[in-house]
Amino acid sequence: MHALRKLQQDFLGYLLDDTVVGIVERIESTPRRSAEQRMAFYGNAYKLRLKEALTTDYECLHGYLGDDLFETLMEKYIESYPSHHPSLRYFGQHIAKLVEQQEPFRQLPEVAEIARIELAFGNSFDAADCQCASLEQLAQLDPEAWATLTLRFHGAVQLLPQQYNSFQIWRALSNEEAPPQKTEDETTWLIWRQDLVSQYRALEQAESVALTIALSAGSFADICTALLEYFSEQETPQQAVGYLQRWINDQMVSELNQDQEKKAADCGSF
Repeated sequence: MHALRKLQQDFLGYLLDDTVVGIVERIESTPRRSAEQRMAFYGNAYKLRLKEALTTDYECLHGYLGDDLFETLMEKYIESYPSHHPSLRYFGQHIAKLVEQQEPFRQLPEVAEIARIELAFGNSFDAADCQCASLEQLAQLDPEAWATLTLRFHGAVQLLPQQYNSFQIWRALSNEEAPPQKTEDETTWLIWRQDLVSQYRALEQAESVALTIALSAGSFADICTALLEYFSEQETPQQAVGYLQRWINDQMVSELNQDQEKKAADCGSF
């Protein structure tokens, strides 16, 4: 059993980085294929499977870069980030990090943003289901509980700060339309899941600030304090309640925490 385990580990090592010495000598040749050809077959098939996963997860990025550049990106990614997870679902999660560091992609900052958009939609789809809070629960809160109220959010909820019009580029590509030219467009986008369907919308700065605080387990009082930068003292509580009601209606909130304990702001990991 030890010898078999060692052979399996060496075989896996050959597939992952092609650095294991002596593995080919332990593989039998056949009348049709030599041991080297058989190992190369498995190695090529493994790499093709990795590329298939990347192409599936980053379809719009592929469309934006074109076949040649995307092939270059996949080769660099496979070399830089070998797969170490049993599921290919998580294999491509570092694409944005790679393109920010590698030429020629680092000269195209919108590429990293498009990659993050596609990763975020994949994460929203895969996030664990949660029981959502209701407006009835909000209405039943004791008045004394509002100041220290914190929210627990569905794991699909994500904020994506963008410096360029990358969402417009992504949207055109997803609709199989010609993408617009890159322009600066500093906007924070929200991605979440409602009725099992991923949703997205651009946020005004005030809501972006409020939601950032809420996602960090900040209290309702913290949100109101921050919103004083955008609204008057009379308008702020009503505006904060309006945001909270919308988040609940959109099935973003899984729990209303009525104590002072600051809990984590998600209900599951990807």
